[in-house]
Formats: sequence, structure tokens, C-alpha cells
Amino acid sequence: MQKLIQIMFIHLKGLTTLFFITIVVSAIFFSGCAHTVDYQASHDTSTVFRHDTVPGPAFIRFLAMLNNSKASNIVLLKMNNPQDQTLFTDVNPDMRKEFIPIPNDSSIVLYASYFYGSGTQKIDSITIPPFNPYSMHTIVLFRTNDPGDPNRLFPIFADDSMRKVIAPHDSCYIRLINGLPDYPQPIPQVNMHIDNINAPGFFKDKATGLASPVSFQEIRNYVLMPAGSHQIFVRSDGDITQSYSTTQQFVSGEFYTIRLSGSKTDGTDQLNIDAE
Repeated sequence: MQKLIQIMFIHLKGLTTLFFITIVVSAIFFSGCAHTVDYQASHDTSTVFRHDTVPGPAFIRFLAMLNNSKASNIVLLKMNNPQDQTLFTDVNPDMRKEFIPIPNDSSIVLYASYFYGSGTQKIDSITIPPFNPYSMHTIVLFRTNDPGDPNRLFPIFADDSMRKVIAPHDSCYIRLINGLPDYPQPIPQVNMHIDNINAPGFFKDKATGLASPVSFQEIRNYVLMPAGSHQIFVRSDGDITQSYSTTQQFVSGEFYTIRLSGSKTDGTDQLNIDAE
């Protein structure tokens, strides 16, 4: 059987939106003969009018944070086995807008091909668990800290359901991913500061209101921020002599991922902002 996925997204106030899907899925995903299923939704993907009894898809996207400056940062994901030439998707080191529809009622094993060190290729696999219908997740691919096998993939799953919530007209959403393993030492934790390096930490504990730093390999969820031009500082809570900063025009209603990545030891550390 053939597998065909046709999908159209519209971008409305920062929301990558499912507008219309026609899916013909082979037995790879569902048993029985393939057939067409139509889904139609408003700008809120949680409100979907289904024209068939087949459960709606879940939506995933990927981000590679391998901190590999000496070889390709791209991870190739395949579905059936490591030697299969059928590409599921290529995973880039910047946050993309597009989501991939997958069945929600079963796990999927994906086989990864990537490089580490000075260019050594490695084959690994990751398992995508079942997700709720119409849910949205970002899967960030780090490398494991396991000293016995330090170059295996370590996927972290982030719930992107906030993308269904439209920001107020004067605000946008931002989040921070900490991919820097060696700053500060001995515990690599940072916080974000807006427009002033001495401003209070942007990410706070909801219960106490105190600053809540973002640890290495942590994805802090989206938080509202006023739109407009802002200078972003990322640093440890205890040392303002070393920091990362960049300036960005933040558009009302949009979503942004701020990435701290690389290695301070080898001089590849950097701060980037992806407009999603």
C-alpha cells in the first residue's frame, strides 16, 4: 500500500495551525486497508470535527542539540531499520515551525544516523510514545551524559500545547532550552534577564515567586513577554561577569525558542533565538 500525507498549515497569531488534512496511511501505522480520513479544524487544534472513526493524529517536531561543531549537527531519522533509505525527517539544530502528524495510539521506533566528535558516524534509535489525539510536542535530541556510552541520543519531550493559546495583542511567547553542559560549573544552570543584565531572573517558581534557573538539558515552557525590541541576557544567577546576550524584535502573538548551546570549554558556546 502507498502512504500519502497531505497537510496544510496556516500561521495565525503565532499558532501553526492544522487547517485541513487528508491522510491515506499504510499498514505501517494502522492495520487493514488504507483509506482516506478528513479532518477540519478552526485555529484551535483542540476543536476538531472528525468525519471518520479513526482517531486523529498527534503532532511532533524535532530539534537537534548535539553540540557537535566538528561534524554535521543534523540527525537523519528513518522508520524501518538503520539501512532503510526511506527518510522520516531530518532534524536540524534550529527550531522549525512544521509539525509531523503521527498516529496517537501506538509507539513508534525511529532509527537515527548522526555524527559526533571529529566526524564519527553513529546509529541509534529513539522511541516515540503514544500521545493524545491532536496534541503537539517538540522532541529535543541531546547526547547522553552516560560515561559508559556518552554519544547515544537522549530525547527530551516538551509539551507544546501552549501553542494553542493565542497571546494578548501586545505580547508574545518565549521559552528557553539550556544545551550548554559546562557553564556555570559545577552545576550548569542559567536564567534569562530582559533588557538589563541585573534584572530579576525571568523564569520563576510559580509557588514561591523566586528565580528558577534552567538546568542543562531542560526545556522551560513558553512564558508571556511584552512584544517589541528586547535585549536578552542569559547567565548564571551568581555571576554577571560572564553572560550571553542578543537583541531581537519580538512580534506580537508569535512564539520564540531561545537556545543556549555548544561548549564553553571549546569555545563553541552561543545564544540563538528561533522565531517559530
